[in-house]
Formats: sequence, structure tokens, C-alpha cells
Amino acid sequence: MTLWITAIILTFVLFPKVHRLKKDIHVQKAFLVKKCSVIIPARNEEGTIGRLLESLSKQLASPLEVIVVNDGSTDMTKDVAGSYGVHIVDTPPLPEGWAGKTWACWHGANAAKGDILIFLDSDTWLDSSGLLKLCEAYEEQHSDGILTIQPYHVMKHGHEPFSLFFQLIIMASVHFLGRTRGGYGQCMISSKESYERLGGHEDMRTQVVEHFSFAKKASGRGEKVRALNGKGAVNMRMYEVGIEELFSGWSKSFASGAKSGHPFATILTCVWIGTLVSLLAQGVDRMVEAPYVYMTGYGVLALQLYLISRVIGNFTFLDTLLFPIHLLFFLLAFTRSFLQTFLTKKVKWKGRYIVLDKGKDEKMK
Repeated sequence: MTLWITAIILTFVLFPKVHRLKKDIHVQKAFLVKKCSVIIPARNEEGTIGRLLESLSKQLASPLEVIVVNDGSTDMTKDVAGSYGVHIVDTPPLPEGWAGKTWACWHGANAAKGDILIFLDSDTWLDSSGLLKLCEAYEEQHSDGILTIQPYHVMKHGHEPFSLFFQLIIMASVHFLGRTRGGYGQCMISSKESYERLGGHEDMRTQVVEHFSFAKKASGRGEKVRALNGKGAVNMRMYEVGIEELFSGWSKSFASGAKSGHPFATILTCVWIGTLVSLLAQGVDRMVEAPYVYMTGYGVLALQLYLISRVIGNFTFLDTLLFPIHLLFFLLAFTRSFLQTFLTKKVKWKGRYIVLDKGKDEKMK
């Protein structure tokens, strides 16, 4: 019983109330959107970028410009983007010491004319009022500093909910003990002035988890930093092709992200995961000794995880009821990520090798 109580208490501590974008919009503030440059780094995204660009073309208010940064794509990404009439920027060859996404974001920001920069991953898309909601949320912090958004995770295939524990742990890292201590990767908003003051992506050039590190650096310098849930404004589908892509995608950077988080948050998360593993490892014995206690604890924890996860994606109660399977998948992917980060120091992703030099400096080849 003590282990169940520990697991439930740790879940409460690690996952405080989720701060969400406001549901209401004010149409008279559409002028805020007109100040924005939307920057989309893209490498081999022909299957997803059209969905994002289509959603941008249907916004209640149109941004000043949409910039697609073609980062050496070998598929039809550039052609798909061109069919929407957006501004396309081709990046020069990737220099040593830069990660691919930071290189693309840096060139997009340099080409941008707007006062506000909105960086969006190509696997995201927006509701029709999404841009206006983002701009109003950024205005609440006086259009200064860094705002990152966790897109609502839309899942359609059976393998996609295996992202459950990854999403939960990212949320715990960003909002540890009720304070914003990092940022979400798929959507970041910054004024151009704040961006330049912080050194832009050039200062993040080695980072694989660039926007988490960007927000963390901004917070350390006393800048305004917030992280919000994007339900009702920004959506995403991650690794929709298949379970192999999902496994490789999470493996490529999760250990790097873990070592970038707050040390106490990492320790507490490890204790939480260890407690869950212990409960499951002792499951048969516990069921025999006290079946009702075990089933009650299991049900309470599954419900607790559901109430948290339904805010960040369309996870079902069945997903959280089967959390042992998701936990096993997480442990396998994290183990692979750990080995790649600290032993082989090399990960292949989208035709490039991410070289992890001594577990510290990340660069792309």
C-alpha cells in the first residue's frame, strides 16, 4: 500500500495544474497577427507540411508572412510549400557545430520582417483562431520574452499513444513545482528584440532540444518565460508513420533532454518511474496478498494519469489503464536513447547523423 500512496503523491507533485491558452478571442486584436512572421523549419516533411500551411491559409487573421525554411530536403517538401505561395528560404550546407533545426530556425529568423517570431514545427497545425490566440497570449506578457506552447497531441493510429510517458515527463520538466523551467519544442514565440537579445538560435546551435534550452536560458537571464498548453489552438501528430519512427524519434533526443532538465526534477521523475516499475514487478505477489488494495491503487493511478493526459492529447482511459505497456515502451526507448547519447554518441535522423560529442556538444553531420 505504501508504494501506491508514494506513486499517487509523486504524480500529484510532478503534474500540477496545466496552464492553458484562453478559449476566448478578441477579433479587434487581429492587428497583433499582422506583426507576425511564422517560421517553419522543414526537412523531408512532404507528408505533413501541407496540413500546417493549409491551416495557416484559413486563419481568422493572416500573419505578415509565412517562411518555410527548406533544410536540404530530398523529397517534395519545397514543391508542396511552393504551392501555397509562401516565402521559401533554402539553407546553406550545414556547418560543423550546428544542429539541423537550429540552423534552419536561425536562417528563418534572419529572413523575417515581423516584430514577432512564431516558430512552428511542420507536424503541427492550427485551429482557425489559433494564431490570434497565440498572439493574445503573448500580449499578456507584454509581447516580450519567450512563450512556448505544447500542442494538443492528436492520435489516430494504435501506436501513437505510446508517446504517453514521454509527453508526461516533458510536461513535468517544463512545469516543475509549479514554475516554468524550460519550454516546449514544437511552438515558440518571441519578439524579434527578445530573440536577438538572447543570441537567437545561433547561441543554441549545438542543442538537440533547442527550445527547451532557449527558454531555460531566457529564464536564467531574468526574461519573461511562460509555457502553456495549446488545446483549442495548436495541434500536432508525432511520428504518425509507424511505431519504428516513433521509437527512433523519441530515442534520438530524450536522454539529451533529460540531462538538460532541473536536477531535482530529474531525480524526482526517476523515483516516480522506479516506484511504478516496483509496483508492476511485484504485481503478482501483491495481487495474491491483497487483491482489492492492489486493484484500487492501480485504478486510482490509472484515473489520475487519464485526467492529466487528456489535457495534452486525445488519450483514452484505456490508454492509461494499460499504462504498464506504455511504461515498458518508454523504458526501452529511453535505454536506447541513453546508450546513443553517452556511449555510441551518434543518432541517425532524417538522413543525418546527430553526433553527441562526449555527451555534451551536439552537432549534425
